[in-house]
Amino acid sequence: MLPQFLDRLTPRTSPRTQLFTAACFWSAVGFLLIVRGVVLLCQESWLTGAGVGLGGLVLGLVKSRMVIDNVAGKIIARIQSRAVPTCLGGLFSLRNWTLIVLMIALGRIMSWTSMAVEIKCAVYILVGSGLLVSSRLMWRAWKKTPDIPLGDLGHP
Repeated sequence: MLPQFLDRLTPRTSPRTQLFTAACFWSAVGFLLIVRGVVLLCQESWLTGAGVGLGGLVLGLVKSRMVIDNVAGKIIARIQSRAVPTCLGGLFSLRNWTLIVLMIALGRIMSWTSMAVEIKCAVYILVGSGLLVSSRLMWRAWKKTPDIPLGDLGHP
């Protein structure tokens, strides 16, 4: 009885909605990480802040192209290959959700350590710019995916 009850409460969505949600998630997290890095950099001298910010941005763009774009492509393929309708929480695989939790935990640990502010800022800007730039792939996929009317998303 319980699984059937939980199944009724599961928010089921179309691939287009899942792509939109993933793109918003990556864009928002990327933007907030960049803002956090820049705010911390405001405590430093202008020259140090510019150097660290530019370095983090360049490394973030490289990471975006070499690593994060591949992850985004796999997430897009996963979302597009699943049956319609699917659970909204399933837009990321269990492995991706585990990595998200680990990244949050590492970010919290990093903020508590006595690590140099410049290094923290560079990491925040690097990861944030990588996510923000790679979210473009999800936005493109969302734009290209046809919409399915909400009434057609009934429970199986």
